[in-house]
Amino acid sequence: MRKQPIPPNEKSRLRALRNYAILDTLSEAEFDRITELASIICDVPISLITLIDENRQWFKSAKGIAGTETPRDVAFCRYTIMDTEILEVEDATKDDRFKENEFVVNEPAIRFYAGYPLVDPQGHALGSLCVIDQKPKTLTAKQKKALELLAAEAISLIVERRQKEELRNFEKLFTLSNDLVFVGGIDGFFKKINPAFTKLFGWSEEHILNTSSFEFYHPDDIESTAKELQRLADGRSTINFLQRFKTSTDEYKTIEWTSTPETASGHIFGIGRDVSDLILKEKQLATSEEKLRIFFQNSLGLMFTHDLKGKFLSINNAGAAVLGYTREELMQMTLYNVSLPEFHTAVDEYLFKIRAEGSSQGQTSTRHKDGSVHIWIYNNFLENSSDGEPYVIVNGMDITKRYNLEKDLKRTTQMLEQTNQVARVGGWEYDVAKKKLYWSNVTKEIHGLDKDYEPSVDSGINFYTDDETRHRIHNVFNLAISTGTPWNEERQMTTAHGEKIWVRSIGNAEFENGVCKRLYGTFQDINAYKLSELALKQSLETQEKLNDIMFEHIELIEQQDKTIEKIQEFKFLADSIPQMIWTANTDGMFDYYNKHWFDFTGLTLDDTIKKGWEPVLHPEGFKKHIKAWNESLRTGNPYQVEIQFKRATDGIYKWHLCRALPMKDDRGKVIKWFGSCTDIDEYKRALDLENRVSQFEDFNRIVAHNLRGPAGSIDMILDMIGDSESEDEKADYLKMLKQSSTTLINTLNDLMKVLEVRNNQNLPYDDCNLDELTGNVKKMLAGQIASKHAVINTDFSVPVMKFPKMYLESIFYNMMSNSLKYSKTDVAPEINITSAVTDGRVTLKFTDNGLGIDLKRHGAKIFKLNHTFHSGYDSKGVGLFMTKTQIETFGGNISVESEPGIGTTFTIVF
Repeated sequence: MRKQPIPPNEKSRLRALRNYAILDTLSEAEFDRITELASIICDVPISLITLIDENRQWFKSAKGIAGTETPRDVAFCRYTIMDTEILEVEDATKDDRFKENEFVVNEPAIRFYAGYPLVDPQGHALGSLCVIDQKPKTLTAKQKKALELLAAEAISLIVERRQKEELRNFEKLFTLSNDLVFVGGIDGFFKKINPAFTKLFGWSEEHILNTSSFEFYHPDDIESTAKELQRLADGRSTINFLQRFKTSTDEYKTIEWTSTPETASGHIFGIGRDVSDLILKEKQLATSEEKLRIFFQNSLGLMFTHDLKGKFLSINNAGAAVLGYTREELMQMTLYNVSLPEFHTAVDEYLFKIRAEGSSQGQTSTRHKDGSVHIWIYNNFLENSSDGEPYVIVNGMDITKRYNLEKDLKRTTQMLEQTNQVARVGGWEYDVAKKKLYWSNVTKEIHGLDKDYEPSVDSGINFYTDDETRHRIHNVFNLAISTGTPWNEERQMTTAHGEKIWVRSIGNAEFENGVCKRLYGTFQDINAYKLSELALKQSLETQEKLNDIMFEHIELIEQQDKTIEKIQEFKFLADSIPQMIWTANTDGMFDYYNKHWFDFTGLTLDDTIKKGWEPVLHPEGFKKHIKAWNESLRTGNPYQVEIQFKRATDGIYKWHLCRALPMKDDRGKVIKWFGSCTDIDEYKRALDLENRVSQFEDFNRIVAHNLRGPAGSIDMILDMIGDSESEDEKADYLKMLKQSSTTLINTLNDLMKVLEVRNNQNLPYDDCNLDELTGNVKKMLAGQIASKHAVINTDFSVPVMKFPKMYLESIFYNMMSNSLKYSKTDVAPEINITSAVTDGRVTLKFTDNGLGIDLKRHGAKIFKLNHTFHSGYDSKGVGLFMTKTQIETFGGNISVESEPGIGTTFTIVF
C-alpha cells in the first residue's frame, strides 16, 4: 500500500482550513464560475474546486461530476497540496501513483489530471483547482497560466469570504457591546457612538453627536477632562481615566475610559465602561472588611489561617472551641500538634501540595485536647498577604457524626446483601429491543454459574428439566412481551453442576406506547421449601387415608392440629421472604402482615390495623391505592399498583409493586385476598432517567429544526444585501434582517418556555390565533419568501384553536418551509393555508404548487426519520417525522396528497 502524502505543516494547514469556515457550505455562484471557466479554457469535461481535511476531499464547486466528496486516500489532489506549483498527470494509467486508483480503474475513468494548489496568504495549501479528462492530454503554457490565475482568484474568494464574515462579526460586536464604544475628535465632539450610549445615559444618538461632550461632564471633572483631551491631542493614550457623565435624568454615571488617538486623522478611538457600582462597592469595602472580621470570629464552622510550615496564624472562636484549646494556646502550636501521630506524614504531603498547587480539598482527622478524635472535611486556598508572604486559608466542617453514620450505613448495606444471599433471591431483566438478558450475581449462583457468565433467553430456558417445563416458560415469556401478562412459576431445573432444584421465577412486563420495552422479575431458590411442601403433601395424603378409618371427632381434632401447623409454616415462610406479605378479608380489612412489613414501615400490628396504610404511603399515591383496592374488591379482579412506602429507618419513600390475588371457592366467590409489596425503587429510577433522556432528545430535535429557518433567513438576507446595489433595497433588507433577528430571539425564548414546561411534565393548551401564528412563521422565513417572491394565502374559517402554541407554530413552520424549499425554480411559490370544521373536528390544509412527491416511491416512508425525496436540497429528513410525532402526540393525524410537478396538499385533523 502506497504511503499517504502528508504536508509538513499539516496541523496548521487543517487549523487554517477550519478557520475559513467553508467546509460543507452551500454552492456559490462565484466559485461555480471559476470551475466553468477552467473547464472551458482547458477544454475538459470535469473541473473541481476541492478542499482537503483529515479524511476527505470535499468539493466546493464541481462541474461535470456528481457527488460532493471523496475519501482523501483516493484523491489526486492530495499530491497537489504537497507543492506550490501545478501538478499535471498526462496519462494516469501510466503513473505509478494513480494507475490502480479506483477512479482510474472504474468510473469516471480518469486519464488526464491537472491541479493547481489553493495556497492562502500564510502558505497553507487548503486544496486545489483541478481539471480532469477521460482521455490523455497535455495543457498548453497559456492554459497552465490561466489555471494558475483562476486558482489565485479562488483562494482570494475564500480569504475575502472569511474577511466579510469577520467584518460582520465586528459590526455585531460594535452594535451589541454593553461597553461604550466611540469615535471622537479633539474638539470634544463625538463622531460615532454605539447603542450602549443611549441605553446607559438615556440621551438620543442625535443629541449626543450634536452636543459638546463637555456639556455632559460633571463640573468638577471638566478641568481634568480638558487636560486628558490635550494629552490625547499630543498623541498619548488614555488608560483607566475616570469621569462622571450626566444622564437624561440628571444623574451621573462614573465611566472608566480607555482611549487611543489617531494623529493622522485627529480621531480618538475609545471604550468606556460603567464602574458606578464598582466605585460604590469600593466605598462599601471598608465596612465589608469589618463585617468579614466579625463573621470570621463568630462563624460556627472551623476557620483559621496557617503559614507554609503549618504554624497557626489566626483562628476563629468556634474553631478553637472544637479543637479544645484557647486561641492563645493555638497561636503557639502547629498542625502537627493537633494531628494524630500517624497522620504527620499526611501533613507533610498536604503542605507540599498546597504550596505547589495553591489549593487542597479532602478529609482529615484531629485529636481534641481531651483525647477524642474528630473527622473533618476541608477546602483550603493559598493566598498572599499585603507584604507578599504566603499563607493558607482553612475552612473546615466537623463530619464526625456523619462519618460514623456512613460507616453504619455501609455495614447495614453489607448485611442486606448477605441477607439476600442467604435468602437465595436473585433478580433479572430482559431488554426487548436489544434482546439482552441480565442476571444478578445471586441468580447466577443459583444456576451454579460464575459471576462473569453472560446469559441468554435460550440458555436460561434450557436449565429447566423437561420439555413441558421449557415449553411453559417459553410461552409465558412470549405472552408477557405481547400482552403484558405477568407470571409466577414454580418449576424444577438442573444447575450447571447437575443438581436438580426447585426454583420460583416471577416476571413482569413494562410497556411504552403499547410496545413492550423490558421484562423484569426475581428468581428464587425454593428447593428446601418445595421439598418440605411436597413431603408435607405426601404426608397429608397418607394421613387422610388413615383418617378415613378414624372417628369423626378424632378426624376433626387432627385436621385442626394440621391447620394450626400449616398456619405456622405459612407465617414462618412469609417472615423469611424479603417482601411485604399480607392478607385481607372479603370486606377489604387487612388481618395479617409478615415481619418485613413491620421492619420496613416501623408500624406495630395494632397501628396498622387501626390506621391502615395511610401513615406510610406517599400522599400522592394514597388515593391511587384506595381507588385500585376498591375496584379489585368490587370486581374480584387482581389488585396491582405501583406506590411509594416510607422507610422507617430514614424516612425515605421507596417505590413498591403491590399486588394481590383473590382466593375463590368452587362457586367463584372471593373468600380471601393474598398480597405482596415488592421493592422496585431501582427499576423506577432507571425508567424515569430513560424517559427524561428520550424527552430531551425530542426537544433537541425541535430546537435544531426550528432554529434553522430564522438562521437561514438571516444568512439569505445578508447575501441579498451584499448583492444589492440600491440603497433603498438595502434599507428594506436591513428591516427584514432586524425582523428575522427578532423572530430568532422570540423562537429561543419560546423554546426555553417549552423546556420549562417539559421539566414540569405539564404542557398547557393555548388559544392560538392562526393569522398571528402564520405571521410569526412568515417572519422566520422572510429571507426565503423574499428571494423566491412567494405568495402565501390564508382562509381561516376557524380563526382560533386550542393547542400548545410552540408545537402548532413548529407544525406551521415545517409545512411552509417545505413548500418554499421544494418549489419550482421557474415558478413563484404559492402556498394556500385553510382551516375548517369537519365532522366536529378542526381540519388544517397546506397546499402548494411545488415539485410534488412521487407517492408510489415514497408514500410508505414519507413520515420516516431521515428520509428525503429530492436530491440537491439542504434536507435532513427530520421535519415531517417531527411534525407527525407532534400531531399524533396530541390526538391528531396527518395525510398527504401529491403529484410530481403539480404540487402537494397536507391535511391535518385534530
